[in-house]
Amino acid sequence: MSYADVAVGQLCADELVLNPAETAARLGTSRDFRHKRVDECLAVLRANMRCRYAYARMPVAVEGDVCDFGFMQVQSRALGRNLGGCAEAYIFAVTLGAQVDRLLMRLAAGSQSDRFITDALASSAAESLCECVSRQLAAGLRCRPRFSPGYGDFSINFQPLVLDRLNAGSYLGITLTDALMMVPSKSITAVMGIEI
Repeated sequence: MSYADVAVGQLCADELVLNPAETAARLGTSRDFRHKRVDECLAVLRANMRCRYAYARMPVAVEGDVCDFGFMQVQSRALGRNLGGCAEAYIFAVTLGAQVDRLLMRLAAGSQSDRFITDALASSAAESLCECVSRQLAAGLRCRPRFSPGYGDFSINFQPLVLDRLNAGSYLGITLTDALMMVPSKSITAVMGIEI
């Protein structure tokens, strides 16, 4: 398979702005919660993040519940509704990198509270990276909300096809476990329809 249409990029960790509502939800706190330890954990997390992404723009044909991307056909009522009226779509993957997983493992052997805080912040950071990439890709276009394998009836079983299509193993270092969980764990894949 040719990966000539796959583009890759990166974002400086210090430029990534975490969504306050997302972060509060992950931490289980109110949006106005502030604590020195959270700031310290965020600083360590940022030092370990390698924010990278890969994407491809491709035709998509939607007929009812079937979405045909050429490299995969997905039967999903929810995805069909999301992509209805779109003739093209982006598929993309983002990751914070393997160093974040190693950080979380080190923290698990030490401070459980720091591990919990850092894990919550990393999950929020992955969502923020995904949103940032979505905005960049949608610039000047009318795009639908992103939609990820495992959401609604868009089966997680399509995860290997999406990652293979993006050559995410080579470009981003993303692999899958037997249970189809991504490694590095703070990684996200998504489809985003482009309106005609």
